[in-house]
Amino acid sequence: MHLLSKFNLHGRSIEYMDNRISLYAAQYGKCAVTGEILWVDEIHCHHKKPVSQGGTDEYQNLVIVSEDVHKMIHASKQEIINAYLNKLNLNKSQLKKLNKLRIIAGNPAI
Repeated sequence: MHLLSKFNLHGRSIEYMDNRISLYAAQYGKCAVTGEILWVDEIHCHHKKPVSQGGTDEYQNLVIVSEDVHKMIHASKQEIINAYLNKLNLNKSQLKKLNKLRIIAGNPAI
Protein backbone atom coordinates (compact mmCIF):
# COMPACT_ATOMS: atom_id res chain seq x y z
CA MET A 1 0.00 0.00 0.00
CA HIS A 2 2.88 2.31 0.79
CA LEU A 3 4.36 1.76 -2.68
CA LEU A 4 1.01 2.44 -4.31
CA SER A 5 0.67 5.75 -2.47
CA LYS A 6 4.15 6.75 -3.69
CA PHE A 7 3.46 5.66 -7.29
CA ASN A 8 2.63 9.03 -8.89
CA LEU A 9 0.69 9.28 -12.12
CA HIS A 10 1.19 12.62 -13.84
CA GLY A 11 -1.98 14.54 -14.56
CA ARG A 12 -4.30 12.50 -12.33
CA SER A 13 -6.52 14.05 -9.67
CA ILE A 14 -6.05 13.47 -5.95
CA GLU A 15 -9.49 11.81 -5.96
CA TYR A 16 -8.35 9.37 -8.65
CA MET A 17 -5.14 8.54 -6.77
CA ASP A 18 -6.95 8.06 -3.45
CA ASN A 19 -9.67 5.91 -5.01
CA ARG A 20 -7.07 3.84 -6.83
CA ILE A 21 -5.49 2.93 -3.48
CA SER A 22 -8.89 2.21 -1.93
CA LEU A 23 -9.91 -0.01 -4.85
CA TYR A 24 -6.63 -1.93 -4.74
CA ALA A 25 -7.30 -2.68 -1.06
CA ALA A 26 -11.00 -3.46 -1.59
CA GLN A 27 -10.19 -5.84 -4.47
CA TYR A 28 -7.40 -7.49 -2.43
CA GLY A 29 -4.92 -6.48 -5.13
CA LYS A 30 -6.73 -8.58 -7.74
CA CYS A 31 -7.96 -7.86 -11.25
CA ALA A 32 -11.74 -7.37 -11.22
CA VAL A 33 -12.12 -9.60 -14.29
CA THR A 34 -9.54 -12.38 -13.98
CA GLY A 35 -8.97 -12.44 -10.23
CA GLU A 36 -5.21 -12.52 -10.80
CA ILE A 37 -3.08 -10.84 -8.13
CA LEU A 38 -1.48 -7.67 -9.47
CA TRP A 39 1.71 -6.01 -8.28
CA VAL A 40 1.58 -2.25 -7.78
CA ASP A 41 3.26 -1.55 -11.12
CA GLU A 42 0.84 -3.89 -12.94
CA ILE A 43 -2.48 -2.31 -12.00
CA HIS A 44 -4.56 -0.30 -14.39
CA CYS A 45 -7.35 1.80 -12.93
CA HIS A 46 -10.12 1.78 -15.53
CA HIS A 47 -12.87 4.41 -15.74
CA LYS A 48 -16.07 2.41 -16.23
CA LYS A 49 -17.71 5.39 -17.90
CA PRO A 50 -14.92 7.10 -19.84
CA VAL A 51 -13.95 10.64 -18.89
CA SER A 52 -14.58 11.61 -22.53
CA GLN A 53 -18.21 10.60 -22.01
CA GLY A 54 -18.64 12.47 -18.73
CA GLY A 55 -17.16 9.83 -16.40
CA THR A 56 -15.54 10.99 -13.19
CA ASP A 57 -12.75 9.90 -10.85
CA GLU A 58 -15.34 8.84 -8.25
CA TYR A 59 -14.82 5.49 -6.55
CA GLN A 60 -17.88 3.85 -8.12
CA ASN A 61 -16.67 4.77 -11.63
CA LEU A 62 -13.27 3.09 -11.23
CA VAL A 63 -12.14 -0.53 -11.19
CA ILE A 64 -8.70 -2.18 -10.93
CA VAL A 65 -7.82 -4.47 -13.86
CA SER A 66 -4.70 -5.91 -15.46
CA GLU A 67 -3.12 -4.19 -18.46
CA ASP A 68 -4.29 -6.91 -20.87
CA VAL A 69 -7.87 -6.73 -19.57
CA HIS A 70 -7.77 -2.94 -19.85
CA LYS A 71 -6.70 -3.25 -23.49
CA MET A 72 -9.53 -5.74 -24.09
CA ILE A 73 -12.11 -3.37 -22.61
CA HIS A 74 -11.15 -0.70 -25.14
CA ALA A 75 -10.25 -2.90 -28.13
CA SER A 76 -12.33 -2.38 -31.26
CA LYS A 77 -10.40 -4.22 -33.96
CA GLN A 78 -11.33 -7.88 -34.23
CA GLU A 79 -7.74 -9.07 -34.68
CA ILE A 80 -6.71 -7.35 -31.44
CA ILE A 81 -9.73 -8.77 -29.61
CA ASN A 82 -8.90 -12.27 -30.88
CA ALA A 83 -5.25 -11.96 -29.87
CA TYR A 84 -6.17 -10.95 -26.30
CA LEU A 85 -8.89 -13.59 -26.07
CA ASN A 86 -6.26 -16.21 -26.90
CA LYS A 87 -3.75 -14.70 -24.48
CA LEU A 88 -6.15 -14.31 -21.55
CA ASN A 89 -8.14 -17.54 -22.07
CA LEU A 90 -11.12 -16.19 -20.11
CA ASN A 91 -13.76 -18.50 -18.70
CA LYS A 92 -17.49 -17.78 -19.07
CA SER A 93 -17.72 -15.80 -15.82
CA GLN A 94 -14.65 -13.69 -16.63
CA LEU A 95 -15.95 -12.98 -20.14
CA LYS A 96 -19.25 -11.83 -18.65
CA LYS A 97 -17.40 -9.39 -16.36
CA LEU A 98 -15.29 -8.14 -19.28
CA ASN A 99 -18.36 -7.62 -21.47
CA LYS A 100 -20.11 -5.66 -18.74
CA LEU A 101 -17.16 -3.25 -18.63
CA ARG A 102 -16.97 -3.10 -22.44
CA ILE A 103 -20.65 -2.15 -22.72
CA ILE A 104 -20.38 0.57 -20.07
CA ALA A 105 -17.33 1.93 -21.93
CA GLY A 106 -19.35 2.07 -25.16
CA ASN A 107 -18.02 -1.05 -26.87
CA PRO A 108 -20.03 -4.10 -27.95
CA ALA A 109 -19.91 -7.35 -26.03
CA ILE A 110 -17.63 -10.05 -27.38
